[in-house]
Amino acid sequence: MIDAPAASTAPHEEVDADLLDARNALARRLGSIINTLADRDDVLLTMVWDTKPTADAAWFDPRLIKVTINGSVALKDGIHPDQVDPLSISGRLRHPVIVGMSAHEAAHARSTRWGLWDAAAGRAVIRAAVLLEEPRIEARHLQERPGDRVFLRACASNIVLPSQRTASALSDRWRAAAGAALILGRVDAGVLTPAEARPVHAAVKSVLGAADLAALRALWRKALKLDDGDQAGLLDVARRWVELVGAEEDEDLPGVGCAAGEPSPELPAADAASDTIGAAVVAVAGAVSVQAQIATGALPDPEQERRAEEEAARRQRERRAEEEVRRAAQQAARRVFTSAPAPSSLRARPQNPVSGRREPTSQERATARRLGTALAEAQFRDPARVRVPSALPPGRLSGRDAMLGAAQRTLGMPVTVRPFRSTKRVHAQEPPVSVGVAVDVSGSMSAYTPIVASTAWMFAHGTREVAGRAATVAFGTAVTPIVAPGRPPSKVTEFHANDANHRFTEAANALDGALGLSRQDGARVLVIVSDGHWEPAERIGGERLVRRLAGAGVHVLWFCLDPGSNVLPGARRVDISQVSEIPDALSAALVSALRHA
Repeated sequence: MIDAPAASTAPHEEVDADLLDARNALARRLGSIINTLADRDDVLLTMVWDTKPTADAAWFDPRLIKVTINGSVALKDGIHPDQVDPLSISGRLRHPVIVGMSAHEAAHARSTRWGLWDAAAGRAVIRAAVLLEEPRIEARHLQERPGDRVFLRACASNIVLPSQRTASALSDRWRAAAGAALILGRVDAGVLTPAEARPVHAAVKSVLGAADLAALRALWRKALKLDDGDQAGLLDVARRWVELVGAEEDEDLPGVGCAAGEPSPELPAADAASDTIGAAVVAVAGAVSVQAQIATGALPDPEQERRAEEEAARRQRERRAEEEVRRAAQQAARRVFTSAPAPSSLRARPQNPVSGRREPTSQERATARRLGTALAEAQFRDPARVRVPSALPPGRLSGRDAMLGAAQRTLGMPVTVRPFRSTKRVHAQEPPVSVGVAVDVSGSMSAYTPIVASTAWMFAHGTREVAGRAATVAFGTAVTPIVAPGRPPSKVTEFHANDANHRFTEAANALDGALGLSRQDGARVLVIVSDGHWEPAERIGGERLVRRLAGAGVHVLWFCLDPGSNVLPGARRVDISQVSEIPDALSAALVSALRHA
């Protein structure tokens, strides 16, 4: 491998010593990979830093076997040379444009094996040959290094047609043919796709016509199949190319291609409004380059950014909606569980279903104690075992760490190892328990109110044994508290069911706001005791609320005392054949929820 010479700067450019050293170091790093890319050991690489807008990106001199990279074109957006590391995979992916430029010129070094041009060959023919060499060497390079395709695509932004010297029909055809070779030729070379090149195809076809474009494609496809070093074959294809375009063999037309051995001469800027071919080439090449840089991670993906922004906006909306729902639930809890009158419905006057209070029976007290014991067992979590390293005993000694510590002490280094290992038990936090019961007090539920009242008292006292909270409300025309959250009553609150309305959403919101059911902490159970025959509007709101609570991890149980109960989607149906089964069924559900919390 030949070392890369120092990078040269543009005339009149003042560069400080640190930046000059960084540029020279980058030139050496690129020089160390150029022979690997070219599969040679004699390629020389040099860098220039020409900041003129019309400066070429890179070129290759076949006689000197020298590659020249213009660092000002390769590194844009203020990238410092020290940031570029073409020696590592991650570094190449971060800066694929300069790697692609190196790969393209290395492809010339691999395949452009030219001697002196035939003196009889005209200028137009030689320039056509240099043009056709561009897609040919990339096709050959991909045969040897298919993984470099993304880098060749990344540097496609440097494909630019030179400006026209004079406006004429011949100049337009020559320019269209050059655009076809550079873009459509790369499609057949395997670098670009037909869909990406469609704008150039349409622009070229409008100038050349379908027949001439097809004939030119046959010529560049023939050039793609030529062997390396077949200079005579390439000149033959170039002569036919010039004849088809309609130029004289020695006509002085703008040349395109970086295998001429030197930068292209400066030409005046083209009129963007009338240069449809050049604009199409720039648009296609730029889009391909951006997509390639997105693929390597050098540029952010706008689509991913858009999806991320949409996802962030969606989450923000969900958070705001959840906050609004929680505020509404807390307001409902304040309305229901305060001393103010129960909220009423506009459909009818509110009725208070509470009929009285009685002392609990001995069986109810025993059941509450058994429930508390079962909940305590389900709530218990074994202490976690954590291995703790230590520099001093007690604990099991790690021989490896002990030897490392001895070596550190011998070398006079700070001893960082802790060779002793001990096991400590860490108390595991026990999950909290929250139980909410919503009881329908419409006339169809009148036979079940005594057992539900008894169950509400037992669960309020049973959950207290594990520092849990339970609350029960009755919903009809109004929502009435039966058991306040976290305050087990001393007596059993009895109520009757002779209402005709159902304010379930208000009841469930009150339980959520008072117990924090939707906060995803511990075992949370919502029990609904109803036949589900509600007003349509109430069912719609109830379904939305049940789905939300179930999505937050709440165990929503629907105790069906009637086989014809209309259960809301999202709730788990629990069929009760006898009223006496309600306490045991609810106990089993709560214990199961607590064990899996």
